[in-house]
Amino acid sequence: MKLKTLNQRHFKKIIIVIISIVLLLTTLYVIKKFSSEHKAPSKLGQKIYTSMNVRENRIKVYNTAVNLNNGDSSNTCVYFISEVLRTNGEKINHEICNTSQILDIMKKNGWKKETDYKKLKPGDICFTTDEKLNKRGIPTHTYVFMGWKDENKYDYAYVCDNQSKDYDNMIYHLRNITKNIEVKGNAKEPFSFFMYK
Repeated sequence: MKLKTLNQRHFKKIIIVIISIVLLLTTLYVIKKFSSEHKAPSKLGQKIYTSMNVRENRIKVYNTAVNLNNGDSSNTCVYFISEVLRTNGEKINHEICNTSQILDIMKKNGWKKETDYKKLKPGDICFTTDEKLNKRGIPTHTYVFMGWKDENKYDYAYVCDNQSKDYDNMIYHLRNITKNIEVKGNAKEPFSFFMYK
């Protein structure tokens, strides 16, 4: 009788230990998954977001970008992003003018690439598809992600870029990043990936 009771106690202890280990491993898995899916904004991302939140900074960056493009605001997105990065301490040559060039520099300087737009944090630098909506092609546009219009909805985002003429002269404006749409007759290709450091 005593032997049976001891075995039952021993068995109960083993079950409790196994359950505790399973709970611990499950908790660690959930924490790891959550932290990888919801990264905190990087220091540079925070600086970019903070600087682009100031209207005067946006106007200064925009005007510099347009000047670098000989006074034309069209096709000035890389000049705009390059100036945003320079303003926040990154070394970018003033002649950089297309997405391939800026991406090469970012990759060399340790920037990371992410394709899941649900992981975007304010200050991340977004790139669109190419003109044929190919995510592996050369992006047609780049912009600064500033935040979602609505919490837990991943379509309309607040962004900063050079395309103010299409958005009522607003450098900081809403953009549907998930769809291929036209705004004032101009194509707005969807999101492809973002870069962060």
